[in-house]
Amino acid sequence: MSSNKPEWRIIIDLLEEANPVLYKRLGRRMMNYLFKKDITKIENIVLNIDKSVTMFDFEESLDDNQPHPRINTQTLEKMIGEVFKIAEDEIGDEEITNVIRMWIKNENLNFLMKSAEKRDVAFDEIHNALYTFSKQPHLKDALTQEDRLGVRVALIRRFLSNNLSYINTLKDHITIDDFIDILNKTIGPSKGNGKLGGKAAGMIRAKQILKSKSEEFSVLGEIQTPKTWFITSDGIFEFLHSNALEEFQRIKYHDPLEIRKEYPYIEQIFKNSIMPLEFISMFSVALDDFGDSPIIVRSSSLLEDSPEAAFAGKYKSLFVSNQGTKKERLEALIDAIEEVYSSVFSPDVIEYRRENGLLDFNEEMALMIQEVVGTKIGKYYLPAFAGVAFTDNEFRWSPRIKKDDGIIRLVAGLGTRAVDRLGDDYPLLLCPGQPGLKVNSTPEESFHYSQKYIDVINLETRKFESISLEKLIEDAGTNLPGLPDIVSLFSDGQLHQSVGSLVDLSKGEPVITFANLIKKGRFINYIKTILDVLKRALGYPVDIEFAFNAATEKFYLLQCRPQSHSKEIISVSMPRDIPRDKILFTAKKYVTNALVKDIRYIVFIDPFAYDSMEELNDLITVGKIVSQLNSELPKKKFILAGPGRWGSRGDIKLGVRVTYSDINNTAMLIEIAKQKKGYMPELSFGTHFFQDLVESQIKYLPLYPDDENSVFNNDFFTLSKNSLSSLVNLSPGKKELFESVIRVIDIEEQAKGYSGEIVMDGDSSYAIGFLKLNGIDTDVRL
Repeated sequence: MSSNKPEWRIIIDLLEEANPVLYKRLGRRMMNYLFKKDITKIENIVLNIDKSVTMFDFEESLDDNQPHPRINTQTLEKMIGEVFKIAEDEIGDEEITNVIRMWIKNENLNFLMKSAEKRDVAFDEIHNALYTFSKQPHLKDALTQEDRLGVRVALIRRFLSNNLSYINTLKDHITIDDFIDILNKTIGPSKGNGKLGGKAAGMIRAKQILKSKSEEFSVLGEIQTPKTWFITSDGIFEFLHSNALEEFQRIKYHDPLEIRKEYPYIEQIFKNSIMPLEFISMFSVALDDFGDSPIIVRSSSLLEDSPEAAFAGKYKSLFVSNQGTKKERLEALIDAIEEVYSSVFSPDVIEYRRENGLLDFNEEMALMIQEVVGTKIGKYYLPAFAGVAFTDNEFRWSPRIKKDDGIIRLVAGLGTRAVDRLGDDYPLLLCPGQPGLKVNSTPEESFHYSQKYIDVINLETRKFESISLEKLIEDAGTNLPGLPDIVSLFSDGQLHQSVGSLVDLSKGEPVITFANLIKKGRFINYIKTILDVLKRALGYPVDIEFAFNAATEKFYLLQCRPQSHSKEIISVSMPRDIPRDKILFTAKKYVTNALVKDIRYIVFIDPFAYDSMEELNDLITVGKIVSQLNSELPKKKFILAGPGRWGSRGDIKLGVRVTYSDINNTAMLIEIAKQKKGYMPELSFGTHFFQDLVESQIKYLPLYPDDENSVFNNDFFTLSKNSLSSLVNLSPGKKELFESVIRVIDIEEQAKGYSGEIVMDGDSSYAIGFLKLNGIDTDVRL
């Protein structure tokens, strides 16, 4: 005997008896469905519910601060029956049957929702749930828009970030399929619940935003990201536990000087530990995916690349040539991973965390293993060029440049020379909003202040190396991909751009100028579009890292994070009629807006005395003494002034060797350019070093004492009483040497009633440092 009931009614009646939980859930979904169709009868049900909880048998009205009475369960169940009756009357059997079928199919996806939403669900359970979903296309069709959004948000929260701003800026630009691709290349404890870390989260969000905007901006469709594998943030805990290294978690509370002494030992402990077997098998799979392409192991701490703290350059990123036998490649990868793990306990990281109130956070270090963008050129591997770009320009070399014109720091080869500070080389600084305004205005300046060395991976030695441009051309020939766009030829005091696809070295000396690249405009358009789109989507300025493979003509985005910002003073009023003997210095180059007040001490490294030091250990000791003074002197009450490029890698003669934790307490860093000794401050805008200064609110100023229109009170700096010995214990045999190089001037002792003050006006490109009579305020407009 056949039933006259429609299919949906048979299903609903069966569920009411056999699965009342699902029956009620489908009733609620039907109520929502009818609401969206603006059906009046369904609205009346809700109105009746509202009346039943707000009307009482007694006359007194219910105070709003009291709970509403509960409706009994039978009444609610009866309402579900009424919902289906309304559906039957209003939308018809076929439509009801179709949506009921879809919702029941959708119930099969509950495992996915539950897996994504709970932080304590193991990684392998979520991965398996997504894998199951990917293999059943009919399940995808059953997902409503709301369900898709719910799963995406849950996955973002589970693997990328709990930050609501982050979730809101990504949820509409990423798909469940995107997460499947990501997790297929994710390594972590199978029962773990770690995230992919800040650097990975930043890169993934930027990639998805640019991808979704490619229809609006066609140039974005050409942008790539390198092949990447991820190691979850709880991987480091598994590593520590496997090797009984948990006690290192408490090192962050040690004395900073003790941490600095211990760190080399800690690093070697990590590099001689055993990686969990579960990880090793997955590393092997990852290496098969990369083939023999060089790779880089990059930190991706949970704290990294956040708006609150960038941690720029604090953790290690290590290149691996990925050459040799599978065993050799695997050992090299594991060695690099262990070293990056150890950088969690480095003195710079711990001091940075202490400065930013993050010391008590239980640090989790995720990692990214990325294919290095580049081409094999003979025995070398490198991209044509790489660099960093910023939405905002913190330091402007021309009054015509606006802050939002941005800045690009561009180098040939690997991008390390763009983010590191070097003692002996110069990148190209470029303003994407004003590409015609150059830092170096003459051909001679462009030739002298150009990049001379290129960072590469030597596939034969399996090492990261820096080689000269001439050496690269000698070894690889002039048919290097992209060479005509990168170099100009310098001859007879003029720069000439290459014509065609080859560079004729007989017509001059090659100089890295990127003149043809800039002239074509395509690269500038790439960068400006990326920066503008990301700034608009995220709501704040960003900085990105990028690389270009000229052999394939593909542009790669490597990283995206919030740009670090100083608390910039909008306007200052220059003090007038300062007595000549109270002026310490003036400056007219690369000046930003800033005011540094109440300076008690000046730590002055004499450029000539520093240059005369012959022993490497003595030069290194200068940096160590600066570090001690950084701890001893009152925070933000002293400034550092000395020759060349502080904090650079390379020739120590060209700048004091310090890191972030050695200078983080100073109010200002002044770099003195003495032309006779070759100490020329390099504009480090965009390097990790510069970002440290910005984040720590350390003001920066280069001084050029040899300029005839500048003032430099040499007698004050060299003849004032030196308080160094009262602050630092010096070796008796070296006391006289270091006192001649490092001078600590106590302004209060040297000039009773005075303190130091520095006023910098970026609009007029003028700065002055002077002794100010205490109690008299400088006019500053904020």
